Amino acid sequence: MLIMKIQSVLYLFLLLSAIPSAALSQRINSTINSGWLFHKGDVEINYQDLSFDDWTTINLPHTWNNEDAFDEEDGFYRGPGWYAKVLTIPEDWESKQVFLDFEGANQVTEVYLNGEKVGKHIGGYTAFRFNLSSHLQFGQSNLLTVRVTNEHNEDIPPLRMDYTFYGGIYRNVSLIVTEPVHFDMSNNASDGVFTKLGDISHEQAKVSVYGKLVNAQNQNNSIRIETSIADQQYNVVVSENSEINLPAGAETEFATENMVIQNPSLWSPDNPNLYNVIIRIYSMGKNDKMLDEIVLPLGLRWFEFDEQNRFILNGKPLKLVGANRHQDMPEKGSALLDEDHRNDFKHIKDLGMNFVRLAHYPQARAVYNMCDRLGLLVWSEMPGTVRITQTDAFTENCLNMQREHIRQTRNHPSIVFYGYMNEVMIQLFSGSNRDMSEAERSQIAGATVELAEKLQTLSKKEAPDRKTVMAVHYTSSLKDGYNKYGLTEVPDVLGWNLYFGWYYGDKEDLTPYLKEQHERYPDRPLIMSEYGPGADVRNHSETPKPWDFTEDYQVVMHESYLEQMMNMPWLAGFAAWNAFDFGSERRGEAIPHVNQKGLMNFDRTEKAVASLYRAWFSDEPVLHIALRNYTQQGGIEDSPGVGVSRNAVKIFSNSDTVELNVNGVSLGAKSVTSTRTVVFDVPFKDGYNLLEAKDNNGVKDEIGVVFDLYTQPLAAVQSKAIAVNVGAHWSFYNPSTKELWMADRKYTPGLWGYEGGEPLIQSGGRQDKTGLSNDIFGTGNDPLFQTFVENIESYRFDVSQGLYEVKVCFTEPNRRTKEEELIYNLGADAETEIKEGSRVFSVEINGIRVLNHLNLAKQHGPLQAAVYRFRIFAKDQEGIRVKFIPEEGAPVLSGIRIKPL
Repeated sequence: MLIMKIQSVLYLFLLLSAIPSAALSQRINSTINSGWLFHKGDVEINYQDLSFDDWTTINLPHTWNNEDAFDEEDGFYRGPGWYAKVLTIPEDWESKQVFLDFEGANQVTEVYLNGEKVGKHIGGYTAFRFNLSSHLQFGQSNLLTVRVTNEHNEDIPPLRMDYTFYGGIYRNVSLIVTEPVHFDMSNNASDGVFTKLGDISHEQAKVSVYGKLVNAQNQNNSIRIETSIADQQYNVVVSENSEINLPAGAETEFATENMVIQNPSLWSPDNPNLYNVIIRIYSMGKNDKMLDEIVLPLGLRWFEFDEQNRFILNGKPLKLVGANRHQDMPEKGSALLDEDHRNDFKHIKDLGMNFVRLAHYPQARAVYNMCDRLGLLVWSEMPGTVRITQTDAFTENCLNMQREHIRQTRNHPSIVFYGYMNEVMIQLFSGSNRDMSEAERSQIAGATVELAEKLQTLSKKEAPDRKTVMAVHYTSSLKDGYNKYGLTEVPDVLGWNLYFGWYYGDKEDLTPYLKEQHERYPDRPLIMSEYGPGADVRNHSETPKPWDFTEDYQVVMHESYLEQMMNMPWLAGFAAWNAFDFGSERRGEAIPHVNQKGLMNFDRTEKAVASLYRAWFSDEPVLHIALRNYTQQGGIEDSPGVGVSRNAVKIFSNSDTVELNVNGVSLGAKSVTSTRTVVFDVPFKDGYNLLEAKDNNGVKDEIGVVFDLYTQPLAAVQSKAIAVNVGAHWSFYNPSTKELWMADRKYTPGLWGYEGGEPLIQSGGRQDKTGLSNDIFGTGNDPLFQTFVENIESYRFDVSQGLYEVKVCFTEPNRRTKEEELIYNLGADAETEIKEGSRVFSVEINGIRVLNHLNLAKQHGPLQAAVYRFRIFAKDQEGIRVKFIPEEGAPVLSGIRIKPL
C-alpha cells in the first residue's frame, strides 16, 4: 500500500535505473540530482498517508537562501528544510552494496529511507555517506527523505563569520553501487584508498598505496589486488599484484609499498603533470572477475621551507601568488554546478596565479580535481569561526570536521597546507570586549590554544606530509594578542590577514609590520593570507581614498601591496582577499549583503585590478587600459574655451614602454613602472574618445570612452543633464539608466555646486569614512544615497534660460536603533540615534516652495531612499538654485540632477 501511494504521488520523479542485470561487476557512481521535492520548514511526514501538495519540485544542488540573503530584510532563513525523492532500485542490486553519497549539505542532515532513519551528519562543508543496503526494498520504489537545517548551533562551527551560511543540499548527491567485496566506503566519505609519497627526486620517485578491503559476504574470499601507476595517457609505468585472503564479513588492510617510477614527470604550477593510480580487486578462480576499481590522482612533487622561510617546490624557490575563494554566485547562492567551480579556478589561473586559499571551509570535489589539473597549490581549511565554544561537543565536532576534511582530500597533490583556524580571536579582541578582565581573556585564549593544539596533533597525524596553517588578524585594541597568548606557536605556518590602508593605518605600514614580525620570529614561515579593499565598479574617483569603494582605490592599494610583498624575500607568499565578491548578508556598503573585496565581481566579470595581477604574473603579453568599467565619464573643461578635460588614465603592462594615442594624436611613450603601470594625462573631448595603446613589443589595446564635457561657464544653450553624487569625491554610474552622477564640488560662479554645509565624514574610528556603510532601502543605487552634505544651504546650477526637470535624492542617515555590531566592519561607522521629527526642513527652487516640512524619518523612515522630481523654468541669468530651509535639525541632500526639457 505504501509503495503504491509513493508511486502515485511522486511518479514523475522516479529514478529509473539504466543498469542492465548483466552489467560488468564494477562500481556504479551516478548522481541523483534531478527530480526532488522540497519543503521549507519542518513538516510531519505521514508515511501511511503521503501528501506532497505544498512541496515544490527542485533539482540539486539547491539552497533556500539564494534570494532572502540578498533582500532588504535583516537576516535570512536559518532553519530546517525537507527533501524527498523516490528511488527505484533494480532487483539484481540485492546482491550488491548500495551507498548514498552527499558532497555537502549545510549543516545538520538526517536521512530516512522508507521512514527508517539511516543516519545523521553534523557539519556543512564536508561529504558524508550512508550504506542503504539493509534499508532498501529491491525491485521496488523507495522513498528517500532528508531533513537539513542551517540553524545556529553553538556546538557546530562556524559560529559567526563574514559570509552567508546558506542552507540546503547544495552539492551533488550520488548513488554508489559496489560488489560485496569492495574498497572501504565507510572511511569518512573518503576514497578509502590512499597514496603516500616516499623519496621524490628528478631521477626517481617512490609511491606507496594503502587502504582497506571490505568483504560483506558470509564466506571467505581470495582476491588479487592489482596496483598500477599510469601516465596521463593511461600508459602503465609500473604495476604490482598481491593476493589476499578476506575473512567473511570483515575488513582487511592492504598496502603496496615503494613502487618506483624512474625519471618521473614532476608536478608543478608550470607543469601540472598527473599520473593515475589504478587499484583493482579481482576474484581468484578460473575466470578472474574485476570486483572493484578506483582511480586516484598522483602528482609527484616535494616541498619545504628553506632557512630563509621561502617556499621550495621540487628544489626551487617559488613565491606563492594567489587569492582566496568563496563558493557562491548571484541567484545560485552556494548551489553551484561543478562547471561553475571549474570555471572559477580557470579564472584564477588565468591571472597568472599559482596558489589558492579555499576560504573558509572544505570545498567541492570538483575544486580539488581542478586545482590538481591546473597546477594551483592549495591551502584548504576546516570551517573557521571568530570564537570557540568551550564544550566537549564543539571540540569533538571540530576534530571530526578536520578528520573528514583531510581524509576526503589528502590524495590531491595540489594540497600543501591544511588550515584549522581563521581570526579565531577577533571577537575576543573586538571593541565589545574591550573592558573584559585579563583573567577572563586569558582563560578564553588558553582554551582556544588548547583546541588549536588538538587540531594540530590530529592534522599532523592524518597528513604528516602536509604543513599546517592558521590565519590571524591585526589587533589594534590588544597589541600583539595572538603572539601574547601563544596561539601563533601552534601551526607550522602562520597566515596574516592584514588590511593596512583599508580598515586601519596606511598601506605603506604593511612592510614595517611584517618585517617586525619576521625579525621577532625568524624561524616562522609567513604567508599574507588576506589583504585588499572593497570596490564597486560603478564608483570612480580622481582622488581615491580608503573606504570609498572606488575601483581606483582598489587598484592603488593592490599596486602598493604587490610591490611591497614581492620585495619581501622572507614572505613565502600571499593570497588576495578575494578572487570574487561573495555573499555576506550582514554587510551594507556599496552593494549590500556582498563583500566586495574581490578581484572580480560576484557575477565573475572583472574589475580593473584583475589585469594588474596579469601584468605582474602572467607569462602572456599584457597591455590593458584600465577603463573597462568606466567608459561613461564626465567633467568640466580645464579652462574656458580649451574644449578638453584632462583625467589620469592608468594602463597595466608587462612590457618596457607604452605609447598612447587619443583620438589619433600620440601622447608619446612612457616607461612602465615597477608596479607594472603607466599613467597618462588624457585630454577628453566632448563625445566619443578613442584610446589606443601599443607597447614596445607591438601588443595593442584600445577602448572607447563617451565623455560629457561641460564648458566654463556652462553653455548658453544647455543640452546635457547634470547629475551630482552629493557629498562624494567619487562619481557613480547607474548602468540601468546609463546615468553618470559626477563627484560633488563646492559652488563656483558659472558652474554648479553646493553652498553651506560639509560632506559627512565619519571619523573617530580607525579610518575616516565618507558617508554611510548601510543598506539604503528602496534602491539598488546605494552609493548615490550613502553620501550627503549635511547643513546644506543651497545647491546651484548656473544654467541658461529654459525648462528643466530637477531631481533631488534624500535619505535619513540616522538610524532608529543601534544595529548589532559587525565585527568585520573595522572602520569608523558612527551609531547615532535620533527621534522622529528631529530633522525637518523645506525646499525651495528659485523661490518656489516645492517641499514643505519634509521629515525624512517620519515620512520615509531611516535609511530609505526618497526621490522627488519637479519642473522649473529658469529665467535668463537666473539659473537654478535649490534652497534647503531648516526648521529643526540639519537639512541633508544625497543627490541632485537637472535635466533640460
